[in-house]
Amino acid sequence: MKKISVIVPVYNAEKYIDRCFSSLVNQTIGIEQLEILAVDDCSADKSLEKAGEWEKKYPESIALIPLQSNVMQGAARNIAISYATGEYIAFLDADDWLLPMALEHIYERAVKSNADITGYFSRNATSFSEDDLSYDMGRRNEFLKISGSADLINLLFSGRTMRGCWDKMYKRSFVEKHSLKFAEGVFDEESLFTIPAFLSAGRYYILYEELHRYFENHESTVFNLAQKTEHRDDNAKTWFMLYGVLKEGGYLAREKVVCEALFVQNYFNRSFLINIPRGLKYDASTVESMQETLRAFFPDFRDNPVLQQMRSLKYTERLMEYRVNDSNMGGFEEIVREFAANVGNEL
Repeated sequence: MKKISVIVPVYNAEKYIDRCFSSLVNQTIGIEQLEILAVDDCSADKSLEKAGEWEKKYPESIALIPLQSNVMQGAARNIAISYATGEYIAFLDADDWLLPMALEHIYERAVKSNADITGYFSRNATSFSEDDLSYDMGRRNEFLKISGSADLINLLFSGRTMRGCWDKMYKRSFVEKHSLKFAEGVFDEESLFTIPAFLSAGRYYILYEELHRYFENHESTVFNLAQKTEHRDDNAKTWFMLYGVLKEGGYLAREKVVCEALFVQNYFNRSFLINIPRGLKYDASTVESMQETLRAFFPDFRDNPVLQQMRSLKYTERLMEYRVNDSNMGGFEEIVREFAANVGNEL
């Protein structure tokens, strides 16, 4: 069995794929310890050809999965998960890269701690440099045993982790046991996977090392889709789906305070905070529908002890109380801009 399955969704990434794959095959853990699953999401450039060249060089470690139609990152990752055979699963986007020692460090901590999830950190980068090898954040690593609400609040509302999937490594048996899947057909797909993962984990290790490089790519799928009105509601759609998963999986009954706080901050607040400052417009009926959904799902959210500790609650209340119509949307947008400027997203 390979130690780590690394899942790489690929879409029109011909400019970056060599850099990404080079960072993987040169990992100090050894390429022979890795199963790299590259899913080409029907790229229109030379991504498939380039990924195929890497597969030919390392046929025992790299498997290319070409798709016949574009399904977006969530479905591409789900397909790769079904092929994964490694002891652990990690995710890497095709325009990002890892430092050479990254997977060795992460794997050693994961095995030693027997963690379900091992989190690490990322640093934004606008270009690649071979001299960029620093990773120590000067903080002591943490091992968290999660046995209840207080532990989850300590993990999820303290800045220790984020919603993304690519700064964590997961036991494959853990992923399979809890049937973790990404949302499909939307660009903001990761929360459907990571939130149930957080709520299911019993052992979580935090490695305070910046081992991942996040490329600030204005040509990326996520950046471009996020600017388009037709994908404006993708975050809200993912969290609406997630509510069903949380309810059906019993998470909502066990951890109502945590689930409620996450839903309010992400489904409602984050949807507006990521869109309105970008210039994307909302119609009154969509805002009204989101207000009604929040009231229906969590009518007493104002009493949530986690939300009561956040500066954002007063803005959430103002946005919930605002009676929108097609002639006064400017006032709603102004509250969101004030919210963004004074508080921002607190998760």
